[in-house]
Amino acid sequence: MENSRFKVTSASDTSIGFDYQFYFYFYLLLDLRHSEKIGIEIKDDIHIDLANGKLILIQTKHTIQKDSLDKPINLTERDIDLWKTIGNWIKVIMAEPNPENFIDNTTFYLTSNKSIFKNPFIIEITKLVNNEISIIEFKSYLQSLYNTTADETIKGYISSLKKIKNPTLKKFLLKLKFDLNQDNLIEKIKQRLLEKIHIREKVDDIYNNLFSELKSKEYLDIKANKKTSISFEEFNESFKGCFKVGLFTKLPIRNLNFILPTEYENQRFILQLLDIGDISVMDKDEMIEYTTQMLQLYNNLKKWEEDGDLMSYELDNFNRETLMIWKNSFKSKFREIKAKIEKGVSVDDAEIKYKALECLDEMRKSILKIDDTFLTTELSNGQFYLLTQQHNLGWHYEWKNRY
Repeated sequence: MENSRFKVTSASDTSIGFDYQFYFYFYLLLDLRHSEKIGIEIKDDIHIDLANGKLILIQTKHTIQKDSLDKPINLTERDIDLWKTIGNWIKVIMAEPNPENFIDNTTFYLTSNKSIFKNPFIIEITKLVNNEISIIEFKSYLQSLYNTTADETIKGYISSLKKIKNPTLKKFLLKLKFDLNQDNLIEKIKQRLLEKIHIREKVDDIYNNLFSELKSKEYLDIKANKKTSISFEEFNESFKGCFKVGLFTKLPIRNLNFILPTEYENQRFILQLLDIGDISVMDKDEMIEYTTQMLQLYNNLKKWEEDGDLMSYELDNFNRETLMIWKNSFKSKFREIKAKIEKGVSVDDAEIKYKALECLDEMRKSILKIDDTFLTTELSNGQFYLLTQQHNLGWHYEWKNRY
């Protein structure tokens, strides 16, 4: 049983390690600049080719081990992740035709969710960087560390580091960086997206789109036996569609809760519909349906205003446009009746109501647009009912005087 648990833990740790590497790659990709290129599992766990010809090598290490405070454990002086990383970089440097030139043009980052607390190795490097100790004194520290270390693998890595010539070793140590406490990467990715698009409500959509596309690219690259790398220009061209949702100005139409008025049959817009014969007093279901359409439109307008998605001038333009559409139809339907009334010719109320129904039917077929968003038929109808309720428009020729 113990062996089984150990295998599960190891598999989980390995799996989350790959995920951690991907998320950090995702995070760095969003900060790429012109002429820069980022790759994963090519020159290192992650690497960045800078526009000036310099190189950043990044080793990512993740742990699921926690301390007594339920935080990731510290990166210790004899941490195998630390020494394995350094060992890998030593191999890379020593394989170069000109190791010192390679170091001059490279920065080495160890990135981990592990914490840092009084790590003597990092403290000694900091002293070297600040010219508080010499490279000879640092090597003396390495010898002491070697003598007090039991793990033969780690001793091998320490020995490899000690064997590097002093000038080369000092150059390397000065280019060694520790990027620790790098946790909560998903949240950090979303924060970086927010810094780019400045619309919090769109961040999750863009994140999900990018994650899906990047994962698909990674899978297809592996399947095609290709290495995953993306330049700034390639990212802009291939993944710009993922950001369109953040720039898309359509208003989010929601199905919002509302409370039906207790005397819904006495609402002004319902009384107008009753007056022209569109509905009868028995049509309770239709009264509720039309009230629902009006309240859904009203609630969406309020929600858009509260969220800052709709400015007051945009609402004014929307109302003005709606009234213009209604006014043009109303004038067309009642042109003949208006002429008769002005000539003193008697007009039967049934004829007026027929024309009112024609105007109403025409408006119910209208699909209204607010800002860059086309409303549904339900909400478009709701806008006409709302403006009727607010006494801004009507259906009967004498609607202003009758209600």
